[in-house]
Amino acid sequence: MKNQTTTEQAEPTISATTGMRGGLGRTLLAAFLVLAIVPMSTISFIAVNRTRQDMRQELMAKLTAITTLKESQIQQWITERSRSLAVLSSKPDVQQAAMTLLTQPPISTAYNTAYTNLHDGLRAELTQDTSFAGFFLLRNEDSDEPLLEVTAPSSQARIDTTRPEVSLTSGDRHVSLLSMAPTLNVTYSIPGPGGSPLGLLVGRLDLTALDQIMTESTELGETGETYLVTPAGQSIPALATDDDTPLPMSLHSQGIDAALAGRSGSGLYDNYAGQPVIGAYRWLPELQAALLAEQAQAEAFAPEDALATMLVGTTLAVALLTTLLAAVVTRQITRPIVRLTMRAVEIANGDLEQTVPLDRRDEIGILARAFNIMTAELRALYNGLEQKVAERTAQLQEANRRLRYRAMQLAVSAEVGRAVTSILDPDTLLGRVVELIRDYYRFAYVAIFLLDETGQWAVLREGSGELGNTLKAKGQWLSVGEPGLVGQVAEKGKPQTLSRADVQDGPGSHLPPTHSEAAFPLRIGGRTIGVLDIHSLHADTFDKDDVKVLQGVADQIAIAIENARAYELEREAARQLREAEEMRRRFLANMSHELREPLTNIIGFSRVILKGIDGPISDQQRNDLEIVYANGQHLLGLINDLLDVAQIEAGLMELEFKEVDLGELIQSVMATTSALVRDKDIQLQQEIHPDLPLIEADGTRLRQVLLKLLSNAAKFTDRGSITVRAWPKGDQVQVAVADTGPG
Repeated sequence: MKNQTTTEQAEPTISATTGMRGGLGRTLLAAFLVLAIVPMSTISFIAVNRTRQDMRQELMAKLTAITTLKESQIQQWITERSRSLAVLSSKPDVQQAAMTLLTQPPISTAYNTAYTNLHDGLRAELTQDTSFAGFFLLRNEDSDEPLLEVTAPSSQARIDTTRPEVSLTSGDRHVSLLSMAPTLNVTYSIPGPGGSPLGLLVGRLDLTALDQIMTESTELGETGETYLVTPAGQSIPALATDDDTPLPMSLHSQGIDAALAGRSGSGLYDNYAGQPVIGAYRWLPELQAALLAEQAQAEAFAPEDALATMLVGTTLAVALLTTLLAAVVTRQITRPIVRLTMRAVEIANGDLEQTVPLDRRDEIGILARAFNIMTAELRALYNGLEQKVAERTAQLQEANRRLRYRAMQLAVSAEVGRAVTSILDPDTLLGRVVELIRDYYRFAYVAIFLLDETGQWAVLREGSGELGNTLKAKGQWLSVGEPGLVGQVAEKGKPQTLSRADVQDGPGSHLPPTHSEAAFPLRIGGRTIGVLDIHSLHADTFDKDDVKVLQGVADQIAIAIENARAYELEREAARQLREAEEMRRRFLANMSHELREPLTNIIGFSRVILKGIDGPISDQQRNDLEIVYANGQHLLGLINDLLDVAQIEAGLMELEFKEVDLGELIQSVMATTSALVRDKDIQLQQEIHPDLPLIEADGTRLRQVLLKLLSNAAKFTDRGSITVRAWPKGDQVQVAVADTGPG
């Protein structure tokens, strides 16, 4: 039965856009804008970057020139102060007084007079020349304590008398900028009678003039500044931040560190307060200090930013004007195309009666004529389209039905595969399989026939439903090769199908009125072991694909039957093996018990006779009895071994573990074995480690094992030696028996 469903789906509707919203209008407008704006933006970008580079180079050159100017001013100021100190030092009264202080003892009258005169003279000089903050006289020795110290009235701090850390020496003058404090000294040597210097006259400079040099106008705007930095990080003049944030005791920045390292240059970096600046720096070897000129980047690049803003504004204005012009031009170009597009959209939405006016002779007119031709062709094809769609729909539905049917067939095959791998009982397996095939495929009847041992009869082993149970109870036997699908397939081993009109009377007479039948051989290799027989209520049910799938199911059934049979045979063989093993154990136990008693008597009485308890015996009798006694002992040992084996197999063997002296045990076994090699040219040897420890073992069983090994060695060795070795290895003791016999 076929089910047909119809699904209606709304057809998509195409809408046209008008004006500048259309894709072509946007494309043209975008093209105009790109062609106009991109070059202008590129030119503006290049101009801004070039201007920025030029301005940076100009600023750096300006800052470098300022540092050069400041260096020249500082050098000139220091030179003037050094010249003033030289003039002062060359005065006769100053030289005379200084020489007296340097050569006379402090307790002398001349020393005191010279001290007073020099002190008053230097004090007067400080009053006249305010560029000095003080003077002091030092010996030309390692001592740093001044002989004379004079400070200007305006200076409250004591003069630092430590020797300069970094200096520039020129002749007999000496200039130094102390590193630990912003203080500048100039020195002049006091010559002795022989021309060698006796001491130093040091002039402490007032840094007010140096501050004025560093802070005077440099045309660097509001944020520009020039300053000196000592190697200790102290600045001249003293610096401060805009928000009065305290600065560190030692100033550092990229420019300061580079200049203190002896390098000169310029660049963009963050200053001592962490503010971005553009600066130039250089090292002043005369002062052993760094000179820097800096200006905030925000102020320095303000003209550059203004230029960039102006260029961006100009570009935006031009872009706006270009957009307006491009919109007008684009509308004029796209208006006829938009009208043509609207007509085409109406035709695409199903209105095939629409035509496009032919009022142009350019490319748009050619496009309009092409649309009119296409519309005419569509109207001609549309009349037969519905019929073709219906035919294709029917074909698709039939293909879908077949696909679903094939999927169901594969599902049945998989289900049968799971059944045959999980069910080992043949009857249960066959019953499950016929019901699965009947229910999944909705067949009328499914049966499985198996060939008997003679291969002449196909016997019904399972059938579906009540009919199958009835026929199985009656016993349905079909001759191999007789008319009918089952007999023919059982004989030929190939699947066959028939319609109901072709089915012969016979086994079919027991079935309901079916219209199709198919039979499939159950094959193992090239051998047929049965037939899968299927009946359907529908005519022509089985096509080629059905035959392939169902034959695969039949092959799975055959394999499952063979596996089930093999499982039954294996289970029966296992049962018989268990019974035989039980009989063997009982036989061994009974035989051992029945033989031990008479053997014990034989051994006992032969021993009594050998001891002469029953009277004297001849040598021949003694030899015979010894043979009887030895063979009896040997046979009793074999019986005991059989009993041990029976106990081990029955799980009744119990081991008694205790401490055993393995060395003594080996010696005892060797003594027993010596009787076995008495008549052979065999030497028994022992190699026992002297530190052999006691072991935990069953001494009796261990003795049996060693005795068996030595007995076997003695049995197969005619001459040579048998050696027993024992040695400790870790927490174990190893024992080895070696002989010179074959094997």
